[in-house]
Amino acid sequence: MAEGVTTNSFRKRIAAQMSGGAVCPKIAKMAFGDGGHNADGTAKAANAEQLALNHELLRKDLLTVQQEDGYSVTGTGRLLKTELVGQTISEAGLLDASGNLVGLKNFAMKIKEEDEWYDVSIRVDF
Repeated sequence: MAEGVTTNSFRKRIAAQMSGGAVCPKIAKMAFGDGGHNADGTAKAANAEQLALNHELLRKDLLTVQQEDGYSVTGTGRLLKTELVGQTISEAGLLDASGNLVGLKNFAMKIKEEDEWYDVSIRVDF
């Protein structure tokens, strides 16, 4: 499975918070898209400079958010059987409550069928 990438913009927001800036909103949403793959269907390398997915299709509340260890948080989003049927899914992003991209993951393209649901987990390291 492809590794998730913590965005540089999120790291900058954390640093600003530590120096007395605005408090970072909680991780709250996941976006799903179809722009995370190459022409041959393989995953593109995720880019920590991204501010958004390459091509977002759907944004929804997270299924779970959990602290795996002392240095990371994992958000899991779920595509239900009725969502994005027939669409090619190849990217997902963790978003904070203000809609800022926190982490992202690209993966080999998957065509979403109507009898399937997908869970995607993205781990953000601190």
